[in-house]
Amino acid sequence: MATNTVSDISPAGGGGEPQITTVGSSKPLHRFIRAEPKCAGIAMVFMGSSLFIFGIPMRNDNTQSTSAEDFTPFWLGILFIISGMLYVLTEKSPSKPMVTASLALSIISILGVVVAFFEFLKGIMHSRYGLYRYEHFEDYAANVTEIPWNKYHMNQLICMEAIFMCQSFVGMTLLIVMTVFARAALRSSKTQAIVVMHNLPSTD
Repeated sequence: MATNTVSDISPAGGGGEPQITTVGSSKPLHRFIRAEPKCAGIAMVFMGSSLFIFGIPMRNDNTQSTSAEDFTPFWLGILFIISGMLYVLTEKSPSKPMVTASLALSIISILGVVVAFFEFLKGIMHSRYGLYRYEHFEDYAANVTEIPWNKYHMNQLICMEAIFMCQSFVGMTLLIVMTVFARAALRSSKTQAIVVMHNLPSTD
């Protein structure tokens, strides 16, 4: 907790102006800066951009139901990008409102990662079912020549969903770390004022 010390030094008769001295900072946000928010922000922007970019071809894929149908890579990527940019800006100009905004957006992004995890898991299950269907019912397929390509394509979709899930875990880890440091910084920014009054002898 930061401490502000205010000293009031004046004659006993009331003459003279009080001298005020402030010691310490009212917003010691160094705890948040120690978490290297710029590095974490760059990593978040990179992961968010990859989620958004690789979600575009998956959204245009019509062969299998994926998480991109619910725009999961897009909104999660946007959350990561905004969080990362906010971390970078906070390190450049740290202030209590910026740290508070980082904390709030980190919590929202963590909740988003939890929702996205189940969406990615659902996409993997759908792709696994499609792969199982092609592996066990290929004798009954009308166009047997397309089966090897479909198997390969299903494996690609499963790999992409797994990569998205891994990126979500890494992003959630960074978000949790930044949330802890932001909370610690905001708690340490509470100030305590200590007023010290010295009565000097009267000039009379």
